[in-house]
Amino acid sequence: MRDARLRVASALFAVSSVSTANTAQAQVITEFRSGITSGAFGANPFGITAGPDGNVWFTEEGFVTRIGRITPTGVITEFTGMTGASLEHIAAGPDGNLWFTEQIGDKIGRITPLGILTEFSVGGTSGGAGPWGITAGPDGNLWFTEANANRVGRMTPLGGVTHFGAGITPGAGLTGITAGPDGNLWFTETNANRIGRITALGSVTEFAVLSAFASPAFITAGPDGNLWFAEGNDRIGRITPLGTVTEFSVGITAGSTPTGIAVGPDGNLWFTEKTGPRIARITPLGVVTEFSTGMTAGSIPMEITAGPDGNLWFTEFIGDRIGRITTGPGAAATSLFPLPPCRVLDTRGPIGPLGGPSLQPAGTPDRAFTVAGTCGIPADAVAISVNMTVTDVAAGGFLSIYRGDGVPTATYSISFGTGQTRANNGILQLALDGSGSVKVQNSAPGTLDFILDVSGFLR
Repeated sequence: MRDARLRVASALFAVSSVSTANTAQAQVITEFRSGITSGAFGANPFGITAGPDGNVWFTEEGFVTRIGRITPTGVITEFTGMTGASLEHIAAGPDGNLWFTEQIGDKIGRITPLGILTEFSVGGTSGGAGPWGITAGPDGNLWFTEANANRVGRMTPLGGVTHFGAGITPGAGLTGITAGPDGNLWFTETNANRIGRITALGSVTEFAVLSAFASPAFITAGPDGNLWFAEGNDRIGRITPLGTVTEFSVGITAGSTPTGIAVGPDGNLWFTEKTGPRIARITPLGVVTEFSTGMTAGSIPMEITAGPDGNLWFTEFIGDRIGRITTGPGAAATSLFPLPPCRVLDTRGPIGPLGGPSLQPAGTPDRAFTVAGTCGIPADAVAISVNMTVTDVAAGGFLSIYRGDGVPTATYSISFGTGQTRANNGILQLALDGSGSVKVQNSAPGTLDFILDVSGFLR
């Protein structure tokens, strides 16, 4: 049964020896192993994402399937009870929980930050649906790829499923999926060598990748308004919302097999090279730097994510470890300090630094809020634990909240529909320049009001 997934994305697991030329020393690399139960065949950590609780969550794809949680200081807890197998990708949902795919068993799992598990059937086909990639959509639902059924699925937070298959090349081998800056979902077709785009209503458009044998598998929304994806033929691809593809290979070691890709807190793209093993960085202009990370020999770094502590975290599929790599200046947060619930800002109030006016439509300058010094948030806080609320929404969309001295990461802190009042929990990183600020980017074509309540800080 594991072979079905391996056939779909065979490029992900081919291993070869490579040169270590063109590498640079990484700032800091730390591996965490204690707390991961390997079993007879290994735990095989695979998917990874930042959680709304200030921790990082990952899947264990091995024969004894588990969900893992790791704190910023490296303390690992595992959760069991899944009836499906081959846990693949995991994503933070719009409801404050974590959602993951169970490829064998045709299920989507939901786990709360406290570890309470619920499973939902996606409705298999004669050969199984094979859910693989998953992401939170701008419509407040979860979207996932079905590798075996050649479909894209949409699941509501209550578990209702809709399938979309029209317009997808037969045998495409759907793998990764991400929400795009254009309000659509973008996915990779590993076998068909294409990138797919699907609207919230299910209309599909496919775009061909330029080079042969690219086998794109992992994809993310970039800080530049484009989509970025890793190619198994030693390239990183970029596709605009209109479908123009550019590929970058200069600086990538031959045979390195780029795999996972994510936006870092520094505004660059970071990706894993599983046959290095290495972690690499590519700027929005396409300049690549590879880092000799000092990972355990023989490990295979797989998926990577930006953590709530300002670092990058990645899974080591072979080696049963979780890795952490720093990306720039600023100390990582090590402890969470609770605060009495307190309202930091409310744009419904009088005009001021933490009040009105309402957030303006997409295309207007992002608004900055200095939160340090309010509600007990100290000047040396690096992140805050919050509840964010949107209301008086004129048109549907999403908010991206990022550190005040950074650039938008194209990740969505909260999504909403027209007329909705919605809330979500999260960890917001503060500016590294000491200003204690965050910025808010509104993607919606209309105004809305934004409310932020704090319950703790990290430093």
